Amino acid sequence: MENNETINENLNINISTKRILMRQLIVEDIKEFYEIVKKNSVGEWLGIGNGMTFEESEQYINKIIKHWNQHSFGVWAVVNKSTEKIMGHCGLRYIDDTKDIEIIYLLDPKFWGMGYATEAGNEAIKFAFNSLKINKLTARVRTNNIKSKKVLDKLGFQFVYDKDYEDRRLSYYELFNQYS
Repeated sequence: MENNETINENLNINISTKRILMRQLIVEDIKEFYEIVKKNSVGEWLGIGNGMTFEESEQYINKIIKHWNQHSFGVWAVVNKSTEKIMGHCGLRYIDDTKDIEIIYLLDPKFWGMGYATEAGNEAIKFAFNSLKINKLTARVRTNNIKSKKVLDKLGFQFVYDKDYEDRRLSYYELFNQYS
């Protein structure tokens, strides 16, 4: 299936592992999500380059919700099953107005280095390749984001090139569907 074809709207959108639940983000998540993305240690890796304001968080979540509504897939909240608190997000989205789909992830720093990003990323990859039937996933990270690059390596992505994008230097990675 080509990336731009209509996706089956009846797909199971929640994903559960031993430690996490991945579910669609909702408007009611904005305040909890803001508590994560307001931190400069998180925001420095985002497009804006610093922690988000509450209004920016609200716009970001609404953009994620709109993507789900338009494409029947998107970015999930990553929820800790034992605490039922949002730890961050992980999921899939179209890159700008292209047919390319990228994986993105973001976690509260208190969960860094515990394997949650890799765990959620693996589930998003399986969903992309098995349910959406896409051929290739892209990932983009700031060139100096060593921790995120390690996650991409663990997920099996291959480095392609560094490129300037909207006033920042990004490393581009690809992963091809090995399930098809």
